[in-house]
Amino acid sequence: MAKYSCKNCGAELFFDPKSGKLHCDYCGSDFDPSEYAYVPETDQAKGAAKDKTVKQGLSEDEINKAKQDGMSEQQAQAAAGGEKATDDSTGDLVVYKCPNCGAEVITSKDTAATTCVYCNRAITLEGNISGQFRPDYVVPFTRTQDEVEAAYHKLCRSSILTPKAFSDKKNIKKIKGMYIPYWLYSFKGDAEISVLGKNIRMYTLGDNEYTETSSYQVDEEVTGNFEHIPADALKKMDNTLMDSIEPFDFSKMKPFNPAYLAGFYTQRWDDKASDNEARAKERAKASLHSEALAKAGSFDETTVRSENFKWSEDKTESAMMPVWMMYTEYKGKNYIFGMNGQTGKLMGEIPKSLSRILAILGGVFVITQIILMIVRVLGVIL
Repeated sequence: MAKYSCKNCGAELFFDPKSGKLHCDYCGSDFDPSEYAYVPETDQAKGAAKDKTVKQGLSEDEINKAKQDGMSEQQAQAAAGGEKATDDSTGDLVVYKCPNCGAEVITSKDTAATTCVYCNRAITLEGNISGQFRPDYVVPFTRTQDEVEAAYHKLCRSSILTPKAFSDKKNIKKIKGMYIPYWLYSFKGDAEISVLGKNIRMYTLGDNEYTETSSYQVDEEVTGNFEHIPADALKKMDNTLMDSIEPFDFSKMKPFNPAYLAGFYTQRWDDKASDNEARAKERAKASLHSEALAKAGSFDETTVRSENFKWSEDKTESAMMPVWMMYTEYKGKNYIFGMNGQTGKLMGEIPKSLSRILAILGGVFVITQIILMIVRVLGVIL
């Protein structure tokens, strides 16, 4: 388990979205994450003597047991932090011992960062984000939990149909800051699109009405260079919700360093890049399609007869993206909201209050009747 300690007082450090630094709550010191060097998997053995955050020394039996449980030797060494990890009966969970307070930390095998529920220590399981699971980049959090709640209440107030009790703080069950693994696709796209355009003119000549249709076939070729089209790499995440909180500002992307994860929840990817590539290319197709139609010109009716897409210069990278997830409960139903942890964009479903709808309809009916009554009175007077 990786630990990030204050260089001045030795206390635990957490990543602070506001400052973009690792912050010490005890002495107030701030440190850039780059000051805590990330030791790649291939260099862990060499760096273990210098880096106290990576502990070696599990027995051969412990390493063999970890391999049987689906973990690599590096994962066992880095995740255990000198303590033995054990599985539950289902094999889906792993139990670690918190090196700070000794409490048991129960998490999934795919968890890469979490916090101890007893002492709130940030726990980074570097072994679970090494090798093929090691991201290329990370987009740091810039939004805080307080901003999530403020944005949620603002969203609730944006509609007069929101039930008054829905935004009650007691209905908020959990707010969790998560680094979600994403695949980033870059490629060149070439499209050939054939369009049938029709202009329709209707006119009258004498007693007859005529319709004149002019047809045009337009063949367009368009090219686009696409960089970092994102697709989340967790099967359990709602793709529609994750897509809705975009875009991310990739100009602020940093080379991956697990120090950015301190204090947040993280899982390694479980959805292959090859399984998500089609999602990225569908978005690119839509862009090329729109560009081709724009070039073809404006018609009264437009029909795409054929389209052909070719892709080249494909490149796939991975990144940890900041997302705040919020779960609320209202009248026995769970509602999930997602906020872009970089831009603050919040999306989610808000229920409609039937009583408010009826009240509005009732008010409209009353106003309508009053207007009709005034019209009748004025009609009699006039």
